[in-house]
Amino acid sequence: LSFIFTIYFLIGKESLLNQGWRLMNAYVKPDVLKRVEHVLVVLDNSFSKFIVGQCTEAVILGSLCALGMWVFRFPYVIMIGTLIGFTALIPVAGAYIGAATGMIMIATVSFPKALLFLLFIVVLQQLEGNLIYPKVVGGSINLPAIWVLASITVFGGLFGIVGMLVGVPLVAAAYTLIKEKVKKIESQKKTNTKK
Repeated sequence: LSFIFTIYFLIGKESLLNQGWRLMNAYVKPDVLKRVEHVLVVLDNSFSKFIVGQCTEAVILGSLCALGMWVFRFPYVIMIGTLIGFTALIPVAGAYIGAATGMIMIATVSFPKALLFLLFIVVLQQLEGNLIYPKVVGGSINLPAIWVLASITVFGGLFGIVGMLVGVPLVAAAYTLIKEKVKKIESQKKTNTKK
């Protein structure tokens, strides 16, 4: 039902947005409407940049996996590297799906190499999850790496996979809005002290 609802929503999103804006124009004060519009623009920008960051991170992870596999002389380098990069787009479960599939493929050639591949992927996933991901995604949405890691941990713990998907862009939007407000207050204080 949610899938069908999503399809209908996407098909009629222009008319729904138009109706929403008309409704808000009729019932909401212009200064409040302006603030709401600014918040929505910041949210849209954060989600767009987050998706670009996710895709960039997936390419980096897939490339590092392929490079490491080539160095360790594992079979199916390109295929498994691409698979790992693709499954990196799936939060939490993607790492396990990619690792399990890659291990099964390598086990058809050599079981000891499959176990070594599993060890390699565990180390690579730890490096990626704690070092690369916060830097790449945080850099794409202008959010410090510590806040990316904290938002994934908190929102993932509270809301699971959905929390991991929406937590980082929501925190990035809140960070941007708070930063703008703080700069505005600081600017007003400087102006008041000069008078």
